[in-house]
Amino acid sequence: MLNRKLIAWINKQKINNKLKIKKIYKNNLKQWKVNDNIIYHKHKSFFSIKPYVFKQYKKKWFQPLIIQKEEGILGIIKKKISNKDYYLLQAKAEPGNINSIQISPTVQATKSNYLRKHGGKKTFYLDYFLKKINKTIILSSLKLSEQGTRFLNKKNKNILLEIKNLKLPKKSNFIWLDKKNIKYLIKQNNVLNMDTISIFSSAIKKNKLENPINSFSDLLNILKKCKKFLYIKKKQIKFSNLIGWKIDKNVFFDFNKNFFSIFFIEVNANMREVKKWDQPIISDHYSSINGFIIYKYNKITHYLLKAVQEPGSSDPKFTSTISEKNLLIKDLKKLDYLNFF
Repeated sequence: MLNRKLIAWINKQKINNKLKIKKIYKNNLKQWKVNDNIIYHKHKSFFSIKPYVFKQYKKKWFQPLIIQKEEGILGIIKKKISNKDYYLLQAKAEPGNINSIQISPTVQATKSNYLRKHGGKKTFYLDYFLKKINKTIILSSLKLSEQGTRFLNKKNKNILLEIKNLKLPKKSNFIWLDKKNIKYLIKQNNVLNMDTISIFSSAIKKNKLENPINSFSDLLNILKKCKKFLYIKKKQIKFSNLIGWKIDKNVFFDFNKNFFSIFFIEVNANMREVKKWDQPIISDHYSSINGFIIYKYNKITHYLLKAVQEPGSSDPKFTSTISEKNLLIKDLKKLDYLNFF
């Protein structure tokens, strides 16, 4: 598809996908309960939010985390059309999206969603990822963690599968895109959903002749050492004991704006599984920055990674060279390697 036609299709989807969001007071939530210990759905599905205190050596801080024990499915269907690879993606409206809609995976759903705990419509194309269907091939299937600064031990299954000689029912907000289209969308602001990028990145295959500076064993040893000196202790507390946080009738936020705010919203949508719902939602205070420094060694591209221990993760993990949330201009000088960016 020509990129100009793709942009025209996206703009049309923005018109067709209507999403109306209104902030409400916590006492006006119909489907959620809020008390001093927890924010949770009345059916005890979807997710909850709990407050914690964290300690790492002499450092101590207070913040809530999202608890979502169930495993979500992030899946993309691939198909050869005229001997060329295409990927089935959807224009999906989410209440937290800057552009209202973003180009998302074929399936992007938590277990509560695809089990229809909301009482709404079925998730399109879900069976291809839950059942063994003839003429489908799993190209990659990998569990990846969600943001440990926001979620507690949350993981999603990232799946890329290929269908052969199967005709799929076409839905109006789904589209087949090739690699050129996807590369184009990556360079556009707030258009390609991060879950889409996550699935594609988990499907990248290693080159046979690669000779990296660090072996996989070296990387595991680094994480093992980091687990000892980056270990974080956590303890669940009450919202009223969240030091440094303002707990109000319509918003929870930290005074120093190092973490995030929790708002309560009512959503009306015309092309989601449910037409109307309410929920809590998290919002960062400021923009974040993420970036890689790359280096050619032995004719192979290497990426400079950073080992981090996030409060919501049990184990350390590698992230990009720079990965900072709620970044203010006055804080830029404190970042390592920033001069490269």
